[in-house]
Amino acid sequence: MKRKSVVNIMLGIAIAMISVMMSSCGSGGSAPVSMGELDRLQLLNLDSTQFEFTKEDLRGSLLAVVFSPGCDHCQAQAQEFYKNKDRLKDVTIIMIGSVPLEQIRDFSEKYGLKELQNVRFAYASPVNVLNLWMIDNLPHLALYDKDLKPGQTFSGTTSVDKMLPHLK
Repeated sequence: MKRKSVVNIMLGIAIAMISVMMSSCGSGGSAPVSMGELDRLQLLNLDSTQFEFTKEDLRGSLLAVVFSPGCDHCQAQAQEFYKNKDRLKDVTIIMIGSVPLEQIRDFSEKYGLKELQNVRFAYASPVNVLNLWMIDNLPHLALYDKDLKPGQTFSGTTSVDKMLPHLK
């Protein structure tokens, strides 16, 4: 009887150790983290799954861009980002649309931004977007520092030269 309870205790300890090792091993900090006020947007990925943000996703500053694929100014902004992709490589960019996911996906491919490691596309309901930001023009650009604290905002097509001094 004593031998059986010793075996059960040892088995329990082994299972606990394996659980601890598995939960800390391989995650490398890739567990979802809060995006601050951006969590209120309840973003969706292009495949309709919930948008999750990890510490590895943040390359420094974060730039949230509300856009519409049919908007000429938004198209010009996408071209500006692509043209300056090397200057923006240390900035995480989240392009947020409130149109059907297929239109967002097509936009991401058309302007080559889908291929960039620091750019992600997401859907947010227009209600959530308008509850977070006072938007008077598209694209709407909101800068966040490395701690995801809100900073400068811009409305309309904005040159990378104008943004860079605010990106920390």
